[in-house]
Amino acid sequence: MKLESLLNLKIWKEDEAKNRFAALLKELAAEEKKLVELEGRYSTIGRKLECTDEMVNIDEIKRLNEYLEHLLIGIHHQKRVIAEKERQVEEARKALIEASKEKRIFEKLDERHKTALKKEHKRKEQIRTDEHAGMGHYRKKSN
Repeated sequence: MKLESLLNLKIWKEDEAKNRFAALLKELAAEEKKLVELEGRYSTIGRKLECTDEMVNIDEIKRLNEYLEHLLIGIHHQKRVIAEKERQVEEARKALIEASKEKRIFEKLDERHKTALKKEHKRKEQIRTDEHAGMGHYRKKSN
């Protein structure tokens, strides 16, 4: 039964690896969404600056340029965050693959163990049957 406990542990580890992988994928998607939003704001403000037909005061242009710089810094930061999340997702994927392999190995070992136990049980049953038949045959001869 020790093998069964190890198999249960491997199943638990695989489940944990699946959960971690799924959580990191969700986090990565959220970070990518933030990047898309930042890039969208950057494009909107950039177009606003380029397409202005009216006279815009210098203070407004400075303010928009500072905001664009702020957005650009945010975009670069977000790209680094995404790269780190992608690295974490890749590590979690590898851990999940490894946990799945280990679980499959223990499943095969458990199946082999159960098969061996069944064979042993059948062998013992056959010995008992043979002994019982032998006793019956011996009794008939004795009488």
